[in-house]
Amino acid sequence: MMDVSVLELAAGFAIALVLMAAEYLLCTKMKNPLWSGMIPCLILAGTIWVFASGAVPLEMRYLFPFIVLNTLFFGDWGTGRDKYQKLQEKEMEQMRVKDL
Repeated sequence: MMDVSVLELAAGFAIALVLMAAEYLLCTKMKNPLWSGMIPCLILAGTIWVFASGAVPLEMRYLFPFIVLNTLFFGDWGTGRDKYQKLQEKEMEQMRVKDL
């Protein structure tokens, strides 16, 4: 039988994977960057709430995973928006070529 902490860890990774996929799609498909920034901002707000409410003690061993999580999601947001801009530029270039 699996340990409960292993199941919790696997569920956490599955949820993070789904959120990262949703984040990637929002970043690369939506024109407004605020839509794609909702997930990282909600994760940051949740992180602040978890530590401010005292649900998790403010110690380095608990803080580090939250720092990694927030860094990954905000980094994904930035790279997704860069990819969106490059796709837009490529599309504009193709339109210019067709016009000539």
